[in-house]
Amino acid sequence: MEKLGIDLKLILVQIVNFGLLLFILKKVLYKPVLESIKKRREELEANEKEKGVIEKAKLELVLKEKKILADTLKEKEEILKNAKREAEAGKRKIIDKANRESKEILQGTRRQIERDQKKDNL
Repeated sequence: MEKLGIDLKLILVQIVNFGLLLFILKKVLYKPVLESIKKRREELEANEKEKGVIEKAKLELVLKEKKILADTLKEKEEILKNAKREAEAGKRKIIDKANRESKEILQGTRRQIERDQKKDNL
């Protein structure tokens, strides 16, 4: 092999050196990188789960907000209906009272006219 220019001792030393280099890289670089990748993957999975929970809570809040808005609108309509009913009732009372008072005034005026006519006839 020496005639071909191949030195077995040198090849053996380089194989040992390469093996040592692989061992050192595996301990120093490969494992920490894999651990870092694994940790990052776990963080991403946790973030995805948290995102799902947040989205669900957001959806629930939107639905709750819509329900509250609908309830508020119904309550507003009820309050307006009641206010209109009360206003109509108050209006009727005022009109009835005014009609009664005008009838009383009219009757009083008629009586007064009749008294005045009786005095004139006497």
